[in-house]
Amino acid sequence: MYICSDCGNESLTWKGQCDYCKAWNTLKEFKESKSKWAKWVSGTAQTLGNISDINKETDAVKIETKSGEFNTVLGGWLVQWSIVLLSGEPWIWKSTLSLQLGWWIADDIVYISWEETLSQISARAKRLSVAWNNIWLLTENNLENIIATLEKSSPKVVILDSISVMYSNEVNGTAGSIGQVRYITEKVVEYGKQNNITFIIIGHVTKDGSLAGPKTLEHMVDTVLFFEGDKFDNLRILRSLKNRFGSSSEIWLYKMWETGLMDIPNPGLEFISDDSDTIWSALSVTMEWTRPLVIETEALTTYSKFGYPKRSARGINTSKLDLIIAVLGKYTPVKLENYDVYANISRGLSFSEPGLDLAVAASIISSKLGKALSKKTIYIGEISLTGKVKKVMFLEKRVKEAIKIWFSEIFIPDMWWNLTSLLPKWGIIEVKNIKDFTKYYS
Repeated sequence: MYICSDCGNESLTWKGQCDYCKAWNTLKEFKESKSKWAKWVSGTAQTLGNISDINKETDAVKIETKSGEFNTVLGGWLVQWSIVLLSGEPWIWKSTLSLQLGWWIADDIVYISWEETLSQISARAKRLSVAWNNIWLLTENNLENIIATLEKSSPKVVILDSISVMYSNEVNGTAGSIGQVRYITEKVVEYGKQNNITFIIIGHVTKDGSLAGPKTLEHMVDTVLFFEGDKFDNLRILRSLKNRFGSSSEIWLYKMWETGLMDIPNPGLEFISDDSDTIWSALSVTMEWTRPLVIETEALTTYSKFGYPKRSARGINTSKLDLIIAVLGKYTPVKLENYDVYANISRGLSFSEPGLDLAVAASIISSKLGKALSKKTIYIGEISLTGKVKKVMFLEKRVKEAIKIWFSEIFIPDMWWNLTSLLPKWGIIEVKNIKDFTKYYS
């Protein structure tokens, strides 16, 4: 077969251009020895272990960080000898987070960087007020030199910033190529497991937002964390896409300041602008994986001077907005045939889950009728084409989150089981269809 010297892609025939990385004249012939297929390869028999004989508590050493939100994403703690992959956009502050991780962990840590000099890292550390008593720096991108250095220092945690610039003498290809990234990750995983060292690997993303490098990179590591956020907002979200030691459906919300990344004390109320009653604004509880968040939906209706009214949505699917408008016009007195309708999710957020339908409808009705909605009211429910308000996933969890934040009134779908009997002290209002819902604002 033929193997690309840049990315490691395999081909059965020679080609002038690699199908994967599009590099020219990089396919080299590789002949695999046939002797190993002629007979069974000899090996050493190993001892089998029974599940009941393995003590899980002593098998994994737990490392708790100083950030409660970061511990939540990891499933409660960072497991020693685990391999964590941290990825995100270049402007998302991955390197800043990695510096703060060294401070939060408070153990012997080696921070390895090739993209920045020691003076650049030191300047950022001073701005972040990071204590450097436990953090040691190394500017190197050769894997063999890194391993030799770690043999002398024996740290507990190693941060690689980033794996895309590392290279090994044992593999052909440039730094960041698929072959290099795959080989380096294999050696890092092997070295970390054998020496009880936790590796935090920083990776880049491609233009389409996927993780750069081979797909096997995500399979080899124990935990995959992904950074995301808006360039024009200081809010950041860290998602757990994979976690072998806990839940893989956790998120971490934090704010970005000049002094670094800080936990949000009450993330449930982060996306609400104010607490005053407002026309065209309604609140709902959405599920960001396993975490309930209170968000604000906005709508504006204006009389259209043209024959074809305009529909515009930001953060909401446009087809979903058209559906809600059609249902309102079919089953309620709220007619919007001659009105432009604009809908928005505050803070530039984007959601596609159906649990926000009732809140979007409430904000449209409020704007059309000119009646203010209370900021102490929550709207949860999906609107069907028949006008019914349907149940959504994790409804009870959403209601409990709204009650915990002390909302006094909660609109939910009509249930076949009595949710109000479980929570009798709060004003839970069950609605069967959108026509019954509009009666509260007529």
